[in-house]
Amino acid sequence: MAARGGNTRFRGSSTTSPSSKDTDKPDNDTEKLQGQRRFLGEHICFLLLISYFVFFGIVSYGHRRLPTPKTNADYSMGNLTFIEERAYSHLKKITSFGPRPAGSKANEEKAVNYLLKELDRIKASASGAHKKIEIDVQRPEGSFTFNILAQPLTHYYKHVTNIVVRMGSARRTKGRARALLINGHFDTVPGSPGASDDAVSCAIMLEILEVLSKRTQPLDNDLILLFNGAEENVLQASHGFITQHPWAKDIDAFINLEAAGAGGRELVFQTGPEHPWLVRVYSEYAAHPFAAVVAQEIFQANLIPSDTDFRIFRDFGKIPGLDIAFISNGYVYHTKYDNLASIQPGCIQRAGDNVLSISHHLLTSDEMERGWKEELYGQPVFFDILGFFIISLPTRSVTYMVWSLLAAAIGMIIMRDAKGFHGRPYFVSVIQAVLVILLSWVAGLVAIIFMGVIVSSFSRHMFWFSNPGPILGIYAAPALYAIIRVQRGLGLKMHKNTKAKTSNPWLAECMFFDAYVVIWSSLLALCAYAGLSSAYIPFFWLFFPVAIRQTVWKYIKAYRQEVLGDYTVLGIYLLMVSMPVIMSFYLLWVGLEVFIPIMGRSGSQINPEIFIGAFAFVGVIINTSYLTSLIQTFKTLKYTRAFLLGLFLTSTLAMFTSLGFPYSGDPMNPAPKRSYLQHTSRTYYDYSGYLSYEEDSFLGVAPMDYLGVAPLFSDIPELKDAPEAGCDPEVPYCGLPYWVPVRSMLKKIWKLPAEPPKVPVPMNIKLVTKIEDKSKTRFEFNITAPDHMSVYISPRAHVNMTKWSMSKKIPKRNPNGVGGYAYIIHYGGGKPQDSWPLWIELEAGESHISSEPILDIAFAGQYKADFKYTPEIKDFLRRQPDWHFSVPIISTYFAYVY
Repeated sequence: MAARGGNTRFRGSSTTSPSSKDTDKPDNDTEKLQGQRRFLGEHICFLLLISYFVFFGIVSYGHRRLPTPKTNADYSMGNLTFIEERAYSHLKKITSFGPRPAGSKANEEKAVNYLLKELDRIKASASGAHKKIEIDVQRPEGSFTFNILAQPLTHYYKHVTNIVVRMGSARRTKGRARALLINGHFDTVPGSPGASDDAVSCAIMLEILEVLSKRTQPLDNDLILLFNGAEENVLQASHGFITQHPWAKDIDAFINLEAAGAGGRELVFQTGPEHPWLVRVYSEYAAHPFAAVVAQEIFQANLIPSDTDFRIFRDFGKIPGLDIAFISNGYVYHTKYDNLASIQPGCIQRAGDNVLSISHHLLTSDEMERGWKEELYGQPVFFDILGFFIISLPTRSVTYMVWSLLAAAIGMIIMRDAKGFHGRPYFVSVIQAVLVILLSWVAGLVAIIFMGVIVSSFSRHMFWFSNPGPILGIYAAPALYAIIRVQRGLGLKMHKNTKAKTSNPWLAECMFFDAYVVIWSSLLALCAYAGLSSAYIPFFWLFFPVAIRQTVWKYIKAYRQEVLGDYTVLGIYLLMVSMPVIMSFYLLWVGLEVFIPIMGRSGSQINPEIFIGAFAFVGVIINTSYLTSLIQTFKTLKYTRAFLLGLFLTSTLAMFTSLGFPYSGDPMNPAPKRSYLQHTSRTYYDYSGYLSYEEDSFLGVAPMDYLGVAPLFSDIPELKDAPEAGCDPEVPYCGLPYWVPVRSMLKKIWKLPAEPPKVPVPMNIKLVTKIEDKSKTRFEFNITAPDHMSVYISPRAHVNMTKWSMSKKIPKRNPNGVGGYAYIIHYGGGKPQDSWPLWIELEAGESHISSEPILDIAFAGQYKADFKYTPEIKDFLRRQPDWHFSVPIISTYFAYVY
C-alpha cells in the first residue's frame, strides 16, 4: 500500500489513523509501512491452523500413497513386469519357516533349500540363449573389526551361508564383465519371522530375477544377487562375500535392500560414497521415489542404533551403492509382529517396481562404465517432493545457489530504505528483533524442559510411545504459547512510537520477518560451511519467503495502492511458507515414524523425554518461522492462547488415563515393550585353574527401554525385589555375557533366581599351548562352541596385547575389563556346533610383577535357536502381559585367569 497526501485508505476493520503532525515524516519503505496502522482479526490465526492441517493432510497422502498391486492375471496378459502376488508367495513360504537365526535349522536348511529350488526353477525357465544363470553356495570363514555403538568389535565367522546368483549374457567371450549387485538377507533375529526384515527383500529379488530372465533384451552387464544368511550376525555373511567370492571383483555398484520397520514406502537413506551418478539414475528411473540426504547424514552420525550391509560393501568392497529400507511401523522391527500381516498391499509392488526399473537400466546401458569415469565431486544433494519426483543436484551447484541466495537475502535487508524503531538504523532494529526471537525460543525450550520434569516427576515417561498425538499438547503447545507471549510482549514494547504514543504493527511485522531472514541465512551459512547436504532445508525456508515477499507482496501492494485485506495477507503468507512447511512436515513425519519406535529399543540410560522434547521444540520453531512475525499485527490473541491452553490441559488429562500407557499388544497395532530374557550360568576359574567359587545362575531380564522392569510388576511381582546384575570389575566385561558391546545401552539387568540351564550343545575351551619368551607370552586356544558366542580378552594392568589371530592390526579397546579394558570377539557360525582356533600374544611391561597374572579371558556361549525353553523361561513367558515381547536366550559364561 502507499500513503496519499498523508491519508490512508483502509479495508476491513481498522483503527483511527493518526494525523501527520503526530509522527515524524517517514520516507520510502517506512512511509508505506506506517500508513497501514490497522490490525488483523484473530480469525486469521484459526485459518492458519486449518491451513496447517491441510498441509499435514497433503503430507499424509504423500506418505501413505502406494501403487495398486499387480496379480498373476497381469502376467498372463504377457506383461513382463514385477508381479506382487508372485513375490508375496515367496514371502509367505520363507516366513512359514519361522524365526531363522544364523546356524538354525530353519535358516541353514529350510530357507536355503527353498531358495535353491526356486532359483533352479527360474534358471530352467529362462528365455533366450543370451541369458546365462549361475548359482553358487558359499560358506566363508573370516574376520574383521569395526565399531558398533561407538565401541570396537571384532567378528569371526565360519560356515555362514551365502547363496549367490549371476545372470549375464552367454555371448560374452572376453573383456571385463561389469556387474550390479543386489543384496538381501534371509536370516532373522531370534523370535521374529522377519517378513519385512528381510524375507520380503529376498522375495523381491526372486521376482526381479524371474522377470529379467524372461525379457528378450540382451544384458550389457551382469546381475549378481546375494541372498545372505548371516546379516543379523552383525553383517558377517556380506563380508565373506565381498572379500572372498571370485565374482566380487566384477561389481561396479550395488543395491542393498533392508528394513527398519514393515510395509509402507522404502526409503533411500544412504548412497555413494560420492558417485553422484547413482542418485541420478535413481531419480530418473525410480517409479515411486522416496529419498532424503538428511536421512543419510542422521544415519551416518550413528544416531540410529543399527547398521546394514551397505557399510561392508562400502568399506571393504570400495564400491558405491544405494541403501534402501522399509521404515514404516518400526514397532514390529525384530519382534514376533514382523509377520505377513505387517506387509501392506502395494508396498512390495512399489519396491519391486523401483528396484526392477533401476536394475534394468543399469544392466542394459553403459551407465556404470560412464559413472566410474565421472569426476567425484562429493555427496550430491537429493530429496523427493512428496514421492512424486526427486531433486538431485551436484554439491558444487548447490554451493553456488546457497551463497547467491545468502547475498540476495542479506542485500535485501541492508538495501531497505527505511528507518527502524525510534529512528535507529533499520538493520539495528532487525538485530533487536533477532534477539527477541532467540529469547522467545529460550522461553519455549524452558517450557518444554518444565513439562519434561513434570512428566518425569509423575513417572509418565513414554506416554507418547504407542500414541504420539499427545506430544502436540504436552510439549508443542506450551512451547508455542511461551514463544508467542515473549515475541508479542517484547515486540510491542520495541516498536512503540514514543512521539505518537501509538504502535505501528506493520513496521514490526516487516522487521520480525527480516529477523527470520537473518536467522535462516545464518543457519544456511553454517550448514554450507560445515559441508552438510541437508542445507537444502534452510535453503527452502529462506528462498520461498524471500522470493514471494519481494515479488507477490510488493506487486499486490503497488497494484492496489491500498491497505492489504486480511485474506490477502493470509494468502500471501501461506504462499510464502507452504512449500517449506510441507517439506518440513514431510521430514518430521519420517523422523517421528523412525525415532519414536526406536525409543523402545534405545536402552535404559537416556531419558527419552529429552529426545521427544527436543524433537517437539525443533518442530515448533521451524514450522512457525515467519508466521510468528504476524503476531505483531493482531490486536488480541486471547482465543489463540485459550486454544493452546485447552490443548495442553486435554493432553495432560489424557496422559494420566489409559491413553497414556506406553505399550500396546494389539496384533493389528502393536507397540510392544522389549526385553532380552537371558537364562545365564557363570563359572569362574582362579589363577590355579580351579573353581574360584560355586557356579551361579539366574534369569536375567534386560529391558530395552528407559522404563526398566517397573511396568511388569503387576504381572511378575518378584521383579520388585529382584537385584540388579551390576558390573563385576574382577572379571572381563563385567561378568555379563553380552554378545556385542551394548553395555553402554543396557546397563541394567535384573536377576531372577534360576537353576543352571541345560544347553543343547556344550562349549569346550582348551588351552592348547602357552609359550613364554622373556616378557612375551603366547596363548593358543581351541574353542568348541555353539553357533553364537563372545570372547572377552582383558590383559592385566601394564600388559599389552601385541598380536592375535583375528587380524594383523590390534583394534582399539573396549572399557569394562579387569585391566581397565577388554577386546571383544563376536563369533557367528553356520553350524549348531563348530571348532575354531584363537591365539593371542601378550607383552608385560617393566612395572608388571612377574608372579602376578597377565590375562583374564572369558568365553560366553549364546544359544539363540533350536533349544528348548527352560522351565524358568517358560514360566516368565506364560505370565508376561501381551504387550511385552521377550527374546529368550540361554547363555553360559566361563572366566579364566592366566
